[in-house]
Amino acid sequence: TLSHPLKLSASLVEYDPHQETLRLECKVFIDDFDSSLFLSVLKGVDRNTLTSLDKKRAIEAYFEKFYSIKVNRKKVPLKIAATRVLQGHNVLIIYFEKTKLPIKKGDKIEVRNTMLFRDFGPAQMNRIAVRIPTFGIDDNHVATLYDHTFNYTLGVPKS
Repeated sequence: TLSHPLKLSASLVEYDPHQETLRLECKVFIDDFDSSLFLSVLKGVDRNTLTSLDKKRAIEAYFEKFYSIKVNRKKVPLKIAATRVLQGHNVLIIYFEKTKLPIKKGDKIEVRNTMLFRDFGPAQMNRIAVRIPTFGIDDNHVATLYDHTFNYTLGVPKS
């Protein structure tokens, strides 16, 4: 396992106004995520017995526990579409399925990311990019142990 001092995840929450879909993509360090996954979701499971479906379900359960996107207090389902391993960089990219979600002025969106904080405490940072072009939102946040939820009330679209 590669040892690295940086404790970071990077995610993109992106809305496509033409398809009216919301999607999430998340990058994590493989060793950190693997350790956290086995501590929180796969306790006592022999990793050699896991099928790819078991791994997919475990990752979805992990995100269910530590990452949420809500629109008007309703949780957006996070189902894995694909994963990609950048082995030389110790990075796992998780792509989630697009969710059909028409949004309008006045809707409230909440993004909450508490991944890896339980394992690495204040050393962990989770970078979150939120793009909702219809409403002129192109924000970048760093979620910390003490500040990991970001809220938006959608206003008038920029022209």
